[in-house]
Amino acid sequence: MEVNISNLNRFTAFYGEFAIYTDLHGKSGIINRQGEIVLQAGEFEIGTHVEGTKFAFQNTDDSRKELLFDAATGEKIYSVRPTTGHLPLENEYLVAPNRIAFQEDGLFGIKDEKGNIIVPAQYTQMSSLGENIGFIHVKTKENLSGIITANGKPFIKCRYAYIIHKRDTDTYKVKTPKGKFGLLDSNGKVLIPAKYDYLEVTNNLDEIAVKRGGKCFFTNRNNKPIALIEAWENHLIEQFSSKSSYRLIKNDKNGRIYFVKGNKIVKEATYKDLCTILEQMLKTINELK
Repeated sequence: MEVNISNLNRFTAFYGEFAIYTDLHGKSGIINRQGEIVLQAGEFEIGTHVEGTKFAFQNTDDSRKELLFDAATGEKIYSVRPTTGHLPLENEYLVAPNRIAFQEDGLFGIKDEKGNIIVPAQYTQMSSLGENIGFIHVKTKENLSGIITANGKPFIKCRYAYIIHKRDTDTYKVKTPKGKFGLLDSNGKVLIPAKYDYLEVTNNLDEIAVKRGGKCFFTNRNNKPIALIEAWENHLIEQFSSKSSYRLIKNDKNGRIYFVKGNKIVKEATYKDLCTILEQMLKTINELK
């Protein structure tokens, strides 16, 4: 029995109790394991996991507004990203150890602490990569994003619409100018080719959610599709057990899953049973959109 989860549009694997979903208009929100919308989609296009129950949201256009959202408490903290496109020259700032960004004719370059030019002014935007201060995020006149080292050497070539560093796995989620998503490894090399309409990874590189040709499925770090039930097994067990008078329990020795009531095994759960439970869960989520 084939299960098609394309009606979710875009849906990540869970970060603890919460997952990021994207509606038909491309806006992102948060949903919990019970299929309840915790943050309604409507403001932002990109949702990324920060840590714990906190998520960050922003857009891909020139709007600078951001949201830090705590899914556990519902707390919203709005902020505005500082623009780097039109900073006055006196606002030079550190982008890497002993490396200072400078502006010339509206473009950015890099100097060392003595004022020697390491990278000529050639980028429209430049900023530290945050948690990885040895790398610098840049954007060209053609509006293409890339990452360079503190010495100006290309780490990830400027060929993407945007790049997001995924801290949990030290990988880089990229989007091409044609709107296709892929994943680069910690060395900036292609891990998952940029050919998907959507891609999301949590801290498990063997459970990467992707969408292509109108169909959602999971792939692993070797870019090989993995069985849908395999990827969702743990989520299904917890989801079903929290809402039913029965529990689903997996036997770690033989890998089989059983329906349990009280302390008694009722029957073994077949593949068809799991597909039926999954379909019902997806139907519930879809009705909440």
